[in-house]
Amino acid sequence: MGTVWVGVAEIALGLVFCFLGHSAARVVLGLWGAVIGFFAGALLYVMVYQWVGGGWVAAVPDWTFSIGMALLLAWLSFAFYTVGVLFSMGAVGWGLGHVLAQAFHLPAWLTFSLALLLASGLVMAGWTLNIPRLLLIVLTAAVGAAGIIDGAQLLLGARLDWFDETRWRLDTATAAAWLGAWMLLVVIGIIVQSRQPAQGTLRAAYGKDD
Repeated sequence: MGTVWVGVAEIALGLVFCFLGHSAARVVLGLWGAVIGFFAGALLYVMVYQWVGGGWVAAVPDWTFSIGMALLLAWLSFAFYTVGVLFSMGAVGWGLGHVLAQAFHLPAWLTFSLALLLASGLVMAGWTLNIPRLLLIVLTAAVGAAGIIDGAQLLLGARLDWFDETRWRLDTATAAAWLGAWMLLVVIGIIVQSRQPAQGTLRAAYGKDD
């Protein structure tokens, strides 16, 4: 059942990102912050548990850390433009770094370095360049479509490793169908979002003029 709920949550968040990404920029960034906070809370629990050696931490459910961090980062991302950009662009850069590292079969230390480099670069770009509407639409549509596809694969018990050459050779039709579905969702997401009324930039969506 845990896998089912994760898949459903991925699809739900993916739909929001893909089709409402830019027009509801603050809400989307709040959701993004919640996702980051949830995993950050789980990591924090493990770190605290190892640091104090169990004790009172063992009596506290790990999900309380995850939910607490999710709520905190969701609120910060929704309320403050700078924090929203920091979390969203940083997470995109980190994920992109891991995807590229996986594609090129890089060692762990290079994977970490590349992810950190791209995350830092996108944070600075988003902060200083004032992300335009079109870029936001493309980014949220792509991320949302990926969430929908991954959630659907999880529910069907057939999650695809996009960079597994063997899988592509043995079942090219299935892999190509999933890739085609992702591309179709991205295009539809871009079209739907482009027709929605919204602010011209992310900074404007937060009501910031400077």
